[in-house]
Amino acid sequence: MPAQPRAAGDLAEKAVPKGLAAWQGRGVVKFHKQEAAGVDRLHRTLDVPQADRLSNIRQLVAAVRDGIEHAGMLLQLLDVDRRHFLYYRQAAVILGLVEFNARGDVLVTSLGQRLLATSEGTREERQVFAEAVGLARALRPFASFFAGEPLDLATLTRRLEVLTGLSRTTAERRAQTLIKWRRYLQGPDAAPGGLELGDPAPQIEALVARHNALVKQQTLLWLMSVEPRKFEAIVAELLKAMGYVDVEERGGPLDGGVDVVATRMDAWGHRARIAVQAKRYAGPVGRRYVDELLGAYRRQQFAEALLVTTSEFSPQATGAAHGEPNLKLVDGPKFVDMLAQHGVLLRVGRYGELKRHGA
Repeated sequence: MPAQPRAAGDLAEKAVPKGLAAWQGRGVVKFHKQEAAGVDRLHRTLDVPQADRLSNIRQLVAAVRDGIEHAGMLLQLLDVDRRHFLYYRQAAVILGLVEFNARGDVLVTSLGQRLLATSEGTREERQVFAEAVGLARALRPFASFFAGEPLDLATLTRRLEVLTGLSRTTAERRAQTLIKWRRYLQGPDAAPGGLELGDPAPQIEALVARHNALVKQQTLLWLMSVEPRKFEAIVAELLKAMGYVDVEERGGPLDGGVDVVATRMDAWGHRARIAVQAKRYAGPVGRRYVDELLGAYRRQQFAEALLVTTSEFSPQATGAAHGEPNLKLVDGPKFVDMLAQHGVLLRVGRYGELKRHGA
């Protein structure tokens, strides 16, 4: 007897054992051909979409087209956590908007290109989404529902329970997703004979968001390529831009676990010294660096400690920092956000788009 397929939760845990960035190192998301085939062959419980927003599926397809691969940037762009990112990735595959080449790289399909050629929220976009739903083999059991069959939430939930064996609570959540998809495909109510005008704001906002995600990704890749001392100097520059004073670079073999020292002044003129360790890493920063910084923080009686990296932190590092209110961990995406916020390396343009200084 063939092995039974995994449940949805099992697949999510298997696909991302230690976070989204664990898939390919350097915090870069790569979609593998075997994952695509797995999604296509899965038990129908996984075929029922879990990604509520079709607009987010569109944004993910556009991100693939634009070359946005960094895990943190994708999560920021879609405003989702790691688990929900998997749902949107799966939905894009089910709808046939992305596919995988022989090397396992993800590509936008012709249907996906047609979707991106439409304006967001328009009748033309809804028509392409409706075509994708109609062509999706996994969604055939729900064809009558998308064609207009009048099913309320309770009835659709019961149908899903029978079709998939899902629990009532889980089936109800999936039913709510299907209802949201159909509502989006039906479009807003319009007065008979009324003029339908598209709102360009969502498309403009999405374009700026993708542009900024790509700029942040490029900035982070550049930061990972600079010399460690250069990275420490950029951290020091950011602290100055944030209002810290007496900023001193200490980096070197005898730095004692502290690369930069700075002083924070509060509104009353009180001074608090801060110890900063800067790690220009590609892989996750482990617990030893948290312990090292905490040791220096306590021995030298700093008021605060800050550990900055171009990558991410291991679960052990995050756990060690938990419960230490005066220790802050700053990963790569957050660091680039802070650079942009304070005008270091990057600046904000007229439309909210990020630019390099001097560009």
